[in-house]
Amino acid sequence: MKMNDKFFPELSRRLKREGISTGPVEKASLPVLVEGRQAMWVQSWGGVIFNAGSVNDPAVDQIHDTVAEISAQVYEYTEAMAAAPSLKAVGLHEDFRLLAEFNGIILAGQELEADWGYKFVTWRRSPDRKAVNGGEYFDGGHFYEAAKLDFACRAGLVDGHRQFTDEQLVELYRCACETLESGYPLTKERREVLEQAAEQIEGSVDDLDHRVSLSNQRELEAADQQADRGPEMGMSP
Repeated sequence: MKMNDKFFPELSRRLKREGISTGPVEKASLPVLVEGRQAMWVQSWGGVIFNAGSVNDPAVDQIHDTVAEISAQVYEYTEAMAAAPSLKAVGLHEDFRLLAEFNGIILAGQELEADWGYKFVTWRRSPDRKAVNGGEYFDGGHFYEAAKLDFACRAGLVDGHRQFTDEQLVELYRCACETLESGYPLTKERREVLEQAAEQIEGSVDDLDHRVSLSNQRELEAADQQADRGPEMGMSP
C-alpha cells in the first residue's frame, strides 16, 4: 500500500497550531512530543498509540484526544485530495480538486503553497454546468468539517435549520447544565436526554469551557449594569 506523503507534514502543521510538538518521522510513524519526550506515535493510517512510558500520564492524556481527532481529519482529507480529480470550470484558474458533488453543489479542496496547508470551498454549478459560483471558503481550525457540513446543507443532504452555531450550542449547553444542577425534579428520561446533549456539545465546540466562562461573565456584567440603573419604572395600564 502506497504511503500518503502529505499526511505527516500536514498533521505536523495542524498540531503545531494547537501548540503540540512533533518529531521527525521514524519507521512510518510521527512521534508526538510532550515536555520534550516522545509520548505517542501517529501511524501512517492515522491511528494513535501511546509510548510504553506514557500510559496513564495526565499530561499525555490531556492532549491525546486532540491528537486523535486532528489525525483522523487530516488523514481523511489528504487521502481524499490525493484521489480527487481536478475541477474543471470556466474562469477557474487555480488548481482545485473535486471532492464531492450532489444536486448541483460542489465540495472542492486546494493544497496551498509554502506550507500553508489546505483550504476548502463549496460552489454551485451554473445552469449549463460549465462554471461555478456562490463560493463559500473555509480555512483555519475545523475548516474541513465546516466545509463538509456546508456542502451537506447546501446540497440538501441535511436540513440546515437543524444545525446550530457554536454560540447557540454554548447557550444550550449552559441551559442543560443549569437544569441538571438546579435540584428541580426531573424524570429519568429527561435527565438522560440533557446529559447526552451536554456530552455531545462538549465534543463539538472548541474551547467550550472558555466560551461558557465568557458567557457567564457577560451575563454577570449585564446584571451589574441593571442593578446600577435601579428598578425600571413601568407605566400603569
